[in-house]
Amino acid sequence: MALTHLKKPEATVRVSRRDFLAKIGWGSLLAAVGSFAAAFMRFLHPNVVTPSPGPVELGSPEDYAVGSLTFLDQARVYLGHDTRGYYAIIAVCTHLGCTPRLESNELACPCHGSRYSLDGQVITGAAKRPLDRALIWRAANGHLFVDRSHIVEADWRLRL
Repeated sequence: MALTHLKKPEATVRVSRRDFLAKIGWGSLLAAVGSFAAAFMRFLHPNVVTPSPGPVELGSPEDYAVGSLTFLDQARVYLGHDTRGYYAIIAVCTHLGCTPRLESNELACPCHGSRYSLDGQVITGAAKRPLDRALIWRAANGHLFVDRSHIVEADWRLRL
């Protein structure tokens, strides 16, 4: 009796325990290196959004009380009002360009730990110079405007 339709046994791939563990180890190492590389690139390029250049309307001067420091996202500035007048601190860390946040009577950069006083002077951290000040003015309609492309001295104020 002739068997013409014999099936060949299917070949099974056998992986030794050593090979299996080696592949798991190399895969884990590659995943760790990839994660480290992604985190390092994120560290080098902080997620910052820069508003378009040119004047930005800030509203009425009466909206800002004496002694206030208000973050205005549309212009990315802190508008301050003290007894000498109005001033605008550009909310861009002078170290790598992150946006400092107002935290318990100081401005703190979340990226690398630089800390600034409420008038923009460096207290501690990686930043080597104070926050820049932008030109502000009152338009004919009575509203305040700021232009981040025009830097002014730290003691400059808009007096009304």
